[in-house]
Amino acid sequence: MESKKESISPKLLSKLRKSLLSWFQKNKRELPFRINKNAYRIWVSEIMLQQTRVAAMLPIYETFLERFPDPRSLQNASEDEVMKYWKGLGYYSRARNLKKGAGLLVEKFSGQFPENFEDALSIPGVGSYTASAVLSIAYGKHHAVLDGNVKRVLSRLFLIEQDPLLNSTNQLLGNLALDFLNPEFPGDHNEAMMELGALVCVPIPICQSCPFAEDCEARIAGKEKEIPAAKSVDNWVDLDLHFLFLTSKDRILLLKYPGRRFFKTIYSLPFRLEGKHPYEKDPISEEFFATSRLNSNPHRAKHSITNHRIQLKLSETSEDDRTRIEEIFRKNLDVFFKWVKEEDLKEEFPSSISGKLIKLKNKTIKQPELPAGKV
Repeated sequence: MESKKESISPKLLSKLRKSLLSWFQKNKRELPFRINKNAYRIWVSEIMLQQTRVAAMLPIYETFLERFPDPRSLQNASEDEVMKYWKGLGYYSRARNLKKGAGLLVEKFSGQFPENFEDALSIPGVGSYTASAVLSIAYGKHHAVLDGNVKRVLSRLFLIEQDPLLNSTNQLLGNLALDFLNPEFPGDHNEAMMELGALVCVPIPICQSCPFAEDCEARIAGKEKEIPAAKSVDNWVDLDLHFLFLTSKDRILLLKYPGRRFFKTIYSLPFRLEGKHPYEKDPISEEFFATSRLNSNPHRAKHSITNHRIQLKLSETSEDDRTRIEEIFRKNLDVFFKWVKEEDLKEEFPSSISGKLIKLKNKTIKQPELPAGKV
């Protein structure tokens, strides 16, 4: 790292920093979390943008902040309501941590996001990246961000060819990001680096639009498309999620309990894991599928959760005697349940999966066409 740092002259650093900020002022997207420097709003945006693209996040972000404009309103809301406003973003542990964090801001920091880095790290779900982003953008603190976009920009600009999965490479890039950080405008610099990686220095770079084009070491070496080195994903888990529409008295059963693999904190249709997977069976879900009266839907849909490639399946059944069903819950006190109208399923099961399942349920089997002239 030292040799790399010493090879960057102060004159070049000054030039690159100025070029970056000039590009940012001319090309930055007008995004709602950039309207002001409110730390709460920036924090919410950074949590939402984890694992989520900006275009998908924006409408949910604005609706979320209309309902929860400050930490106290978020703290006072029920978890179910927070999950409803989070619907469409997935990774619901982020929403749960956000609500816990709002409570901490109210109780310990007078409703304000703390300006101290260590205090920021004490907030549930906040790591070094999020803390650096919020503190630099909202308060002008000297902390460099290092997300995937920034790593890609730095790797190309300074020709970092090491394996991006190595801790040593991550440390190298972290040190380089801090060295490169504009001491006068750290927040704008961080936003500019993230924006450049999102719009220009993308996996297949648009070098002709880059403010670093004439100084980018990877481009000069003809390696701009080879850096960063490709990551190999070899830990995918292929999985079938089999959901059940269990109807009783014109209502559908939804469950929530912490012992299952997915949807630990929100209500969902009963489901079980199928296919060749490394997980143990869930005895609660197995009870619901232990019947010969299931009507299996032949259609399938695709989905993904973290490193899981998922095939969605569904079956339907009905039960007049709810007491038989609810007896299962009396044996498992940590299981919560409710009966909802089918038209309320998307709201009550706040995941994009619910919409996919409704489409599957409403699909009809295409009838074979008869040859011309045949009736």
